[in-house]
Amino acid sequence: MIRVLVCANTAKELAELEAVIRDSEAGSLQLVGSSLGRVRLGELIEEASPDVLLELGHVDDSDDDLQPAELPDASIARVLLVSESELADAMAGMRSGETAIRGVLPEWSSEREIRAALEAVAEGLLVLHPNFADRSLALSTQPARDMNRHIDPADQTLSPREREILNLLAAGLGNKQIASQLNISEHTVKFHVTSVFNKLNASSRAEAVAIGARRGLILL
Repeated sequence: MIRVLVCANTAKELAELEAVIRDSEAGSLQLVGSSLGRVRLGELIEEASPDVLLELGHVDDSDDDLQPAELPDASIARVLLVSESELADAMAGMRSGETAIRGVLPEWSSEREIRAALEAVAEGLLVLHPNFADRSLALSTQPARDMNRHIDPADQTLSPREREILNLLAAGLGNKQIASQLNISEHTVKFHVTSVFNKLNASSRAEAVAIGARRGLILL
C-alpha cells in the first residue's frame, strides 16, 4: 500500500485530490493526510510518514516566508501538479535532486494519470507527463545536453526491479502478466519497461533482452 499525503491551496482543490486517492480502483493507494496550504505541512509529514507527497501547484522552496519545518522532507518523494507557467521551476527542482521532486504533471491530469504517476514514483522512477516532455527539453541548457551525449548506456545500472522485469520480458511475459506476477499496475510496468529500454539503448523488447543477455543481466 502506497501512503499518500496531499497538499493544495484551496479547500476545493484539496477535496479533489483526496477523492483521487480514495477512489483508487486498484486499492494500491492510501490517503494518510491532507494539508490546506503549507503552514503545518512539515508537522503532518512527520505524523503521517507518507511514501509520496502529492501537491497541486508548485511552491518555491526558497520562499523566505516558509520556515524550515514547513518544507517537505527531502526524503519524501514529491509529485507536483503544475501549470505551464510553473513548469520551469518544477523541472529545475527535479533536475537539482535536492527537493525530492520525482514527478511533474499538468494540473489538468486525469485521475488515472495521477494514480499511475504516484505508483511509479513510489517504485523509484522519475515521471514527466508527455505533454511536458518537449517543453522540458527546451528548458534544458546546452551544457547539460552536451554532457548527456557522453553518457554511456552501459554505465546506467538497472535497478533490482528493472532487472526483474527484464528477466520476465526474456521469459516472454506481456505487461499484463508481469503486472499480475509482481502485484503492480500495468502503468507501473510500462514505466519500468521504458526505463529499461532507455538504459540499455534498446528500441524493442527483443533488443533489450539480447543486450541484457550479453551483459549477464538475464538469469538462466
